[in-house]
Amino acid sequence: MRNKQKQAYKDLEEEIRSFCALHNSLEPSAFFKEMERASLLRLDWPEELGGRGLGRQGQLIAIKALAEYECPIFPDTLSLGAPLIINLKSGEDRAFLLESLTKNLLTWRIHSDPDDEGIFWDQRDSSLYVIDKREKYQLGEAGLAEEYLAKYFSIGCLLQQWLSGILLSKKLSQTIKGSDENEVTEEEINFRAVEKLFLASENESLQALRANSGKTKTHQIITRLIGYEGLIKKSEESGSNEPVKFIKERLFLEGIESQISLNEDLIKDRVYKEALDTDER
Repeated sequence: MRNKQKQAYKDLEEEIRSFCALHNSLEPSAFFKEMERASLLRLDWPEELGGRGLGRQGQLIAIKALAEYECPIFPDTLSLGAPLIINLKSGEDRAFLLESLTKNLLTWRIHSDPDDEGIFWDQRDSSLYVIDKREKYQLGEAGLAEEYLAKYFSIGCLLQQWLSGILLSKKLSQTIKGSDENEVTEEEINFRAVEKLFLASENESLQALRANSGKTKTHQIITRLIGYEGLIKKSEESGSNEPVKFIKERLFLEGIESQISLNEDLIKDRVYKEALDTDER
């Protein structure tokens, strides 16, 4: 049984690495379409909703391959939107909304505009809705949006975002003269600590808190390393064969900047409550 599981992990790693090697140069929209075609997009979804049924070890294999091949980072429709729908809807509505989400990965957002499609956060009464083709589908109960946003998220997607930032930062710090690698090393150590929690399925709120802080930190490191010139999208001069610099880094920065940031105060409260519950047991 153990050898069979080991072989399954090896086959999965070969499959994902082959996929990444073939498609990692694609723009995010095209890349995620290919992921969906290859049945790799729904990383941690249950099988009845089109997921692969991957356990934590299998998810980690995918996370590491995607990061190592500098593939686009998962958008918040997957890291936050999908978990909200999976946990707060059921039946046909859930399946329908998840299909709509996969078709609108980079256009849907978690937002506060009642006229936009995607996941609408109505902060007046703390409610969440999916708006799809002008129809509104409420997620959970009114008054609990902040609690839901602090509770439902994809740890796998958050870890992929964080590790992608770490590896991009590491490569930059090794190639740019005078860079200080200590910050990147610290993030690598932090990631390994969270990786252990992830594999053990322990304290998910703490994992999310650290992953959210970590991806923000790597965003800051990369921004500082590539500097102002690297952040400006310059069109190539006519006839120039010089490649555009920092393409992967800019895509990472844009991906992080387009996402809603998890409310760390809410998650800290949740971590504290979970710690109290553990002590009481």
